[in-house]
Amino acid sequence: MTAPTTLAGIEAAIAHDEATLAGYRSSLAGREAKGHDVAQARELVRTVERRLAMLRERRQIAKATEGPGGSPGGRHP
Repeated sequence: MTAPTTLAGIEAAIAHDEATLAGYRSSLAGREAKGHDVAQARELVRTVERRLAMLRERRQIAKATEGPGGSPGGRHP
């Protein structure tokens, strides 16, 4: 999977990963409640949490560099 480069792409990836994370957390809780091995489920949660942190940082950078009018650096075509 390639990393999104546009603000819209980053937002879409964040929404997707938030939904994925919710599913993984639910699965983890279910496995813990049943007394099953949770090592793999925990690692999946951690992996998605790290990716979300990276995407949120990229979103902040994209917003800061986008400028007024929605174009990079505030330039208008």
